[in-house]
Amino acid sequence: MRLRRDDALGWGLHALVVAGAAAAVAIDRRVRRTRFAGAQVGAPVASVAFYGLLWALESRVVAREDWRPDAAEARTDGVFLGSVVATQLAAQVAVAPARRRVRRTLGLHRLPAPVGVVVAVLAYDLVHSRLHHLGHRWGPAWRFHSVHHSPERLYWFNATRFHPVEMFVDMTLETLLVAGLGLSRDQHVGYEAVRGLYGQLQHCNLPVRSGALDHVWSTPDLHRWHHSTVYAEGDSNYGAITSIWDRVFRTFHRPEDRTGPERVGVGRMPDFPQDFVALQRAPFEWDRIRERNAATWFDDESRTA
Repeated sequence: MRLRRDDALGWGLHALVVAGAAAAVAIDRRVRRTRFAGAQVGAPVASVAFYGLLWALESRVVAREDWRPDAAEARTDGVFLGSVVATQLAAQVAVAPARRRVRRTLGLHRLPAPVGVVVAVLAYDLVHSRLHHLGHRWGPAWRFHSVHHSPERLYWFNATRFHPVEMFVDMTLETLLVAGLGLSRDQHVGYEAVRGLYGQLQHCNLPVRSGALDHVWSTPDLHRWHHSTVYAEGDSNYGAITSIWDRVFRTFHRPEDRTGPERVGVGRMPDFPQDFVALQRAPFEWDRIRERNAATWFDDESRTA
């Protein structure tokens, strides 16, 4: 049977995530032999290269034409990227004393590098998916997480659209978790590369068919359902990298009769802020936003499939 283009693209991009992690480790090993040995640049270099590839692919072929971003949206997501990087650095500084106390508690550095990366990914995604689930189920947390669901079209660059409060909590827990796992430098670089590459792939606007990959990865096919404005569809597929925990906790959602949701965004709130400054205020102006969307706030279509 001939391999379809969409299947080949899905499998090829996932293979590149694995190859990108290996390349990041190789780059880091070379850097270690220079006077810049302390700089871990392998994962950032692999990420930038992968982002460039996704951008180039999306400029040629897309899953949905109506999901192509305009210049204003791209600028907003660029500001969000800077905000996320700054928040990550702030979280790492804030938890530095605690990180030193828990460092290498589990001692994964004794395992082969690929095994350590896999264990780290599974451990992170377990914590992340439960925190993510809480962000959908607990009202105060949803006010912040809704910022990530504000885009009305998905493409690779809006993967980092997160409110700083949510990002700070997530990054604090991740930093402490990774420190406690006790990764070797190779394992840590490989893990960071997978984390850095997969978020953008998960949000890409590319015509990928994941098929069997859905059993392991939280693929673009799956994650698009998570952004559905229909709550019965959007309250699912919480994994950032793997779909394994969604299967364990029965939050896996993959309809066989449709390829994706009709609309993405914040359910029951079609008039939701879109620019960076307004989105920073959104969690603190929730009642005002809800009042602005009073006509759709009790819309049953947003609650059921």
